[in-house]
Amino acid sequence: MKKLADLLVLLLAVLTALAALDFTEVDNLYDQATNYQKVYDDLKAMLTTAKDGKEKSEVLWRLSRVCVDLGDALPEKDKKGKYAIYEEGQAFAEQSIAASPNWMAYLWKSANVGRYGQTKGVLSSLAKVGPMRADIKVIIDDFNVLDSSEAWYTLGVLFDKVPTLSSVKAVSYMRAACDTIPAKYIYGGTYKALAEMLYDRNWSAAKREKEIAGIQKDWNNETKSNNEKYAFYEGAKGVDAIPLWSKNTLSAMSDREEALEVLKYAQEVYKSRAEHTKGDDEHYAEIQELISKWSK
Repeated sequence: MKKLADLLVLLLAVLTALAALDFTEVDNLYDQATNYQKVYDDLKAMLTTAKDGKEKSEVLWRLSRVCVDLGDALPEKDKKGKYAIYEEGQAFAEQSIAASPNWMAYLWKSANVGRYGQTKGVLSSLAKVGPMRADIKVIIDDFNVLDSSEAWYTLGVLFDKVPTLSSVKAVSYMRAACDTIPAKYIYGGTYKALAEMLYDRNWSAAKREKEIAGIQKDWNNETKSNNEKYAFYEGAKGVDAIPLWSKNTLSAMSDREEALEVLKYAQEVYKSRAEHTKGDDEHYAEIQELISKWSK
């Protein structure tokens, strides 16, 4: 009887060792956004049990992802701490790519590099722009991923903040980011980013009609790559397109009118959800403030 019990224990141990890693619990914990340090610690423990390159890669890109949040949570004055965690996140992503190439690793590599650059200052980090764009290009063109809101958001921010890039193309990329937000997330910061870009561009309805018609031609004619084509995404459906946050066509409103509609839509998305992360609450407060400011 004892031998049978020992055999069952051994068999259970073997089956446990052979079982694929289950990321359900750690992913749910990450989405709750209440304890990123535990997510990090749990993933580090999982890394020691990963059986092959693919499993190791899956753990590593998740470690890279949570490093972005851990860095963001540090006080603004703790720049050394932020630099260290973003650099660690970049390293995790590079290890993930080496273990088994996947588009999520490229995404979170670029996110960590981007956060490092934002912390250091755009002008001090221009050398990182090229590698970031190259990583996003791999996602969009090599892996053919066109529904990653985070990837489009990264391109939008880059084109908006870097002086040598096009702020008009930034709007197209950010529109793509808003149109691909996963249903389970709020992403108020993405809507806010688009609204701010539109508000700053400040085209009248008449100018929008003319310019977006031209952008539509560029969209139709661009065949080089998805990365290049989506730089003209604003014109994909022409001037008569109706954004999901509006009842009006693009040509029937000015940039600043649409900016307010984007914010009010984001406000309603937030209100429609029963649960909110700390980040959701912060973005909602910022959106409320902008609506008040721009409505005067």
